[in-house]
Amino acid sequence: MKFRCDRDDLSEALQTVQRGVSSRPGIPALTGVLLEAAEDGTLTLTTTDLEVSARLAISVQVQEAGTALVPARLLADTVKSLSEAPVDFETDKSQAHIRCAAYEGALRLLPADDFPGVQDPSGTAITAEPGAFAEAVAQVARAASRDEARPVLTGVLLEISREGVVLVATDSYRLAVRDLVATADGEAKAIVPERALTEAGRAAVDQKAEVQAFTNGSQIAFRIGSLTLTSRLIEGEFPNYRQLLPETYESRLTISRQQFLEAVRRVGLLARDTTPVRVEFNALGVKLSSSSPDLGQAVETVEARYEGEDMTAAFNPQYLVDGLTAATGESVRIDVRDGLKPGVIRGEGDELTYLVMPVRLPAAVG
Repeated sequence: MKFRCDRDDLSEALQTVQRGVSSRPGIPALTGVLLEAAEDGTLTLTTTDLEVSARLAISVQVQEAGTALVPARLLADTVKSLSEAPVDFETDKSQAHIRCAAYEGALRLLPADDFPGVQDPSGTAITAEPGAFAEAVAQVARAASRDEARPVLTGVLLEISREGVVLVATDSYRLAVRDLVATADGEAKAIVPERALTEAGRAAVDQKAEVQAFTNGSQIAFRIGSLTLTSRLIEGEFPNYRQLLPETYESRLTISRQQFLEAVRRVGLLARDTTPVRVEFNALGVKLSSSSPDLGQAVETVEARYEGEDMTAAFNPQYLVDGLTAATGESVRIDVRDGLKPGVIRGEGDELTYLVMPVRLPAAVG
């Protein structure tokens, strides 16, 4: 293999496909980037960790077509450090030789035969606008579980129909549901690993290109500009989330999103481990409080419009912060039923529904 290319183009491509590089040294081939130079002047870069694969094509000047597997992070760091000059890349049977301006270096190759094959995208196709897709992913993925003991909850459910896509994630303590406007050529359901979906969301921001997704029941592939991200799907039955969404509410708080977010963050500083933030709803707005025997206590009142009976509930402050951060607009609506039922956060649009379970307060003594 032999080619010449722009230093910035190669460096950017290598940084992009880092998404699929494995950090497990036990399988050396997975720490590499597969370079495939074609006679038509296309250089395709591929990485995989067996869960997520990244493939990107760029234009280069190919003098000799070929394939080579090069240590990905070492190559990326090397190219990034080079001068702003054309890069000449050439391989023999054991090494990749890199020349740029006054620099000459050689990297030992990995066995390309050990690199697993990556399937081409196939199945039900979805097309979405990149900004909306990235926003939806960021809003929902935060609610996915990090507990590998329940693999299904570590993913994000995609419910695909011709009307669009519904993204759902839950860790049993909160639930995020987001409607995404998209076009599809059929119907499908897929549980996508949170990491893979988050990488696709970031790529949509970086590439600023229309997002196409293809799912065939065992994997999903996202094609974003010249980048293709592929991931296996999580097998299992996702919980029936619709039965968790209340059809009615007894009380509603309408409040400045930013003011409430900042107050929760401040008061939540004294909430540690399992200590919740106490939220008192009344005609004047909300009163937040938290206390810790070791740290102290904090109280803050935020004016707001509240419709309903006075009531008190307690919530994990980080879950509240996540929901308020995910919501959009100047104000949010928080629907509550009582101190033992979930609270539902919605922004000024109705695309996102964020449900958070309350923490049971200890009964009063006497």
